[in-house]
Amino acid sequence: MGRRFASLLCCEDDDMTDEELRDYAGKPVRVTLADGRVLAGTLHADDDSGHGHLHYTVVSDAVRQGGDKVQEVLHGADVIVQIEDASQDPAAVE
Repeated sequence: MGRRFASLLCCEDDDMTDEELRDYAGKPVRVTLADGRVLAGTLHADDDSGHGHLHYTVVSDAVRQGGDKVQEVLHGADVIVQIEDASQDPAAVE
């Protein structure tokens, strides 16, 4: 799997696609979002939105011991500009 990058400088042709993310679903990842944030956790995909794109959730361990897991919902693959396998990073494993 490795890494996949999408350009922020061009157009929709460079956006990440659901097909590109499919292999990462259910696995620990590190993603860079279009707004510059970097998230690490397990990537979950949900196609029950009913409005033309998948929703993804990155689930990470709690920030504080004993707290709830952190979830970030991403509306479509095009908000992700880079994704990489993080299975060797204990902080990314749910």
